[in-house]
Amino acid sequence: MKSKSERFQEQIDLQTKIQSCGYNIVNCGNCGSIVLHEINEIDTIECPYCDRLMAKSDCPDYLYEGLTQ
Repeated sequence: MKSKSERFQEQIDLQTKIQSCGYNIVNCGNCGSIVLHEINEIDTIECPYCDRLMAKSDCPDYLYEGLTQ
């Protein structure tokens, strides 16, 4: 059985694989919802839940290397 830390790292590794396909999973910088977007699209993200238009930098990655539990 894998440890919690190993399972957590697997999730980060899966996020990295998704990003390598040109997609990303982020949190809306306004309402916190999980938003999927294409990495190479324009520099803004429109949240489908709160309708807020934000810069990509306002929407942090859901998972990323170095994230702590």
